Amino acid sequence: MIELEMQVLSDRREGLLVELGRIVVAYGFSLMRQRLSQDSRGTWLTMIVRGPADKQLAMEEALATHSRVLSFEAGVAEGRPAMTPAASAPVPAPVTAPAPAPMPSTQGSGPDIHQVESTLPQLARDYPKIYPWLRNLEHAVPADAREASLHLAGRRTGAWVYKRNYAMGAKLNLPDAIKRIGVPALRELATVDWRDGQLLIQNSPLCSPGSQSGCRFYSGYLEGVLGGSVEPQTVFVRNLFCRSHGAASCILEISH
Repeated sequence: MIELEMQVLSDRREGLLVELGRIVVAYGFSLMRQRLSQDSRGTWLTMIVRGPADKQLAMEEALATHSRVLSFEAGVAEGRPAMTPAASAPVPAPVTAPAPAPMPSTQGSGPDIHQVESTLPQLARDYPKIYPWLRNLEHAVPADAREASLHLAGRRTGAWVYKRNYAMGAKLNLPDAIKRIGVPALRELATVDWRDGQLLIQNSPLCSPGSQSGCRFYSGYLEGVLGGSVEPQTVFVRNLFCRSHGAASCILEISH
């Protein structure tokens, strides 16, 4: 078991504890203490939670990418929790080659959350010219955390783009959300086509032939930008083929 202190910044107070508390409970954690406070940046929710250590990263990612969360910080609770808002500013927060090899299955550690959080302000500031910062992130994290860190950075960036550009619209079914939100949003970063239920990324800057695949960033980005636009808010993106592994284009499959 592990005890964590988590601080969330949101733009409004109503129902915040109920919505985020459901996520905490869904991952097997218990809410020990909580505090709501207000300042010029918005509403701060601080929670002390206790639960299984092996579910920590998954719970933190679910909270950090929730549509109401503008900024998220978490750490192990030591001694008496401070229960005060964080002093830092909030982070506004693929035609394929014949018979290409499918994406190899990979196993690694979880994301380097601290490094991802440190990179998010630069991604927001320079968006959509973010590839230099993603390259820096790739080299700043341990090799076995690279793909998970790219995925988390993608989800956080996609969720931020949704809140900035699309949050005022109505909820959509998944095919409409892909065509009206996912494809236009991703076209800010890459040349993409939507064909026969699959998304093709052409000449991906993160996936040069013979290099390591960067498709996990794109899958996370699409999960983040689409998650707030559909009901229920759960979208899965699977990497089918990658330019790094011999395909002419990177191909992603999107589903509920």
